[in-house]
Amino acid sequence: MRYRRILHILVLSTIIPLLAIFPAIPAHASGEDIDLSPKEGKIGDKIEIKGDGFEASTTCRIYFSSDKADDGDDIDTEVTAYESTGRKWTNADGEFATTFKVPGKLTDGEDEEDVHGGDYYVYATYHNSTSIIAVAEFTVIGGGIEIHPEVGQVGTAVDISGERFGTSQEITIEYDGDVVDIASGDKETDEDGKFTCTIIIPESTVDTHTITVTDESGNEPEAEFNVKPKITIDPTSGAAGEVIKVSGTGFEDREQITITVDGSRVSTMPLFLQTNGKGSFAGSFLVPYYAVSDTSRIRASDSLFNSAEAELTILTGISLSPPTSQTSPGHVGMELTLHGTGFIASSQVTITYDDIKVETATTNSKGKFSATFFTPPSVAGDHMITVTDGTNTLTATFTMESDAPPIPVPLLPEVAATVEVETHFDWEDVADPSGITYTLQIGTDADFTTIVLEREGLTQSEYTITKGEALKPTGMDAPYYWRVRAVDNASNEGKWTIPVLFYADHSREVTPSWTLYLWIGLGALLVGIIGFWVLRRIKE
Repeated sequence: MRYRRILHILVLSTIIPLLAIFPAIPAHASGEDIDLSPKEGKIGDKIEIKGDGFEASTTCRIYFSSDKADDGDDIDTEVTAYESTGRKWTNADGEFATTFKVPGKLTDGEDEEDVHGGDYYVYATYHNSTSIIAVAEFTVIGGGIEIHPEVGQVGTAVDISGERFGTSQEITIEYDGDVVDIASGDKETDEDGKFTCTIIIPESTVDTHTITVTDESGNEPEAEFNVKPKITIDPTSGAAGEVIKVSGTGFEDREQITITVDGSRVSTMPLFLQTNGKGSFAGSFLVPYYAVSDTSRIRASDSLFNSAEAELTILTGISLSPPTSQTSPGHVGMELTLHGTGFIASSQVTITYDDIKVETATTNSKGKFSATFFTPPSVAGDHMITVTDGTNTLTATFTMESDAPPIPVPLLPEVAATVEVETHFDWEDVADPSGITYTLQIGTDADFTTIVLEREGLTQSEYTITKGEALKPTGMDAPYYWRVRAVDNASNEGKWTIPVLFYADHSREVTPSWTLYLWIGLGALLVGIIGFWVLRRIKE
């Protein structure tokens, strides 16, 4: 016990002098609190800070940081990016009031950062401690942008101006999250954190899109641009029947497009026009005959009623309905309607097909007309249709089909048959839109090097040899061959049938009518004699 008392006296004699040397460290008060006014602001703004519940008559340090921490956390441990904004003495009631400016950089901690828009924190500690005793949240109002115009079409040049960005920093501009090029102007901020530049609105759908500007500090303010539909036509003038290319942007994505001319829907190429994923489309149409004089309104619409218009200047012209081409030709006898505009009013026009006059018509008071005619027999390929009123002369092209007709199927005579020298030939009908005639050949060999009979332009799928055409009878060693082919009225020749072998024989020849009557008479006479002889024997 005596030694324990001596040890206790020695410890106290050592600690008491030390307490006299070092000043007392205030105990952590239970109600420290700081309040900011205002609670948000831009870089450089002066912010008022008030504290209460602190130890009386002591010094507090104030820190501005991007790191989030709690009471009891440590500056330089949990908080490594900060700016020290100063110190302030508390009064006898443990209160203080002071101001600080929102810094543009955080340079006092281990991690240096640029200040940008977003959430930040103000911390308080006692002057001889790094332990956080009070926290307040503060919002930095970052850079701001303005755009002009705010509404437009794809391809519009939009001016962007910005301020309150990081100083002398490179900027990046995004349109709906995708980086777009700066067409002109600043590509980085100046020493005041400002810039002015221009971008071009990229391919995009109708409605609102987001433009975002980001600097190296992390500021990323946004603005909205509203896209409207637009169409263009090429050429901007044309006559009835001419092809007009049409393209559009700023419509809904994956929507069908309808094209109208002066309110009437027209067919397009492709037949179904549809926008892509960014609301754009491309196709063409024919200027219709009903297009008004001078100008017509071309309108493109999607199924959600988004639309745009363009103006087409109408020129003098003619158009065929239906139109023909190498891939979609017409045929002989096809009904065509010819429409014309821009001719002399109330005058007669003459229509010719190549050099054949096919129709006349009279124009109305606006110089328009419509006439219907049928294509005459003509060879495959392009043919010129000409319209003239004596002063104005215009032409259009009609393309005649070039498809050969099918091969007929031979029926009579059958293979290796022996027939009369004035025999009958028959084959199955074939069809062709231009109309059909047949060519029949009879030869003495399968290659038809010697043709004994040929008949062209047969309109029926049969033919009977006349008396003057009768074949010479031949033996079994000298057969005949026959074949037939179809030829349409566009002069397209089908293939020959396979040669059919047959024989002609006198015994198969038709007996002349007078010989027949002679034999009938002799037969009747013989029957009469026999009958008379039989009757006499009966009587006897």
